[in-house]
Amino acid sequence: MKERNYMEEKEKIVHKEISDLGAGAYLMMHGYKVAGRKGKSIVFEVGIAELRSLEQCTLDYLSSEYHRFDSCLMSLKKVGEYMPDRV
Repeated sequence: MKERNYMEEKEKIVHKEISDLGAGAYLMMHGYKVAGRKGKSIVFEVGIAELRSLEQCTLDYLSSEYHRFDSCLMSLKKVGEYMPDRV
């Protein structure tokens, strides 16, 4: 009976909202399926058995070079206009 419950649980689909675009791209790179958008969030569709793996992948993103790259991009977007001194 436990095996049947596991199979039923494995087949359930859940939707996980990710509000960080960089994290969403990282999840896509790791094969997670995008279901759509909800406001500014990206909605991923995963089996309930994969949910813990998706959450771990989201945490892994925070210590990855991809996160560092995304942070640098965001910083560059905030840099002011360069105005050279005129002689």
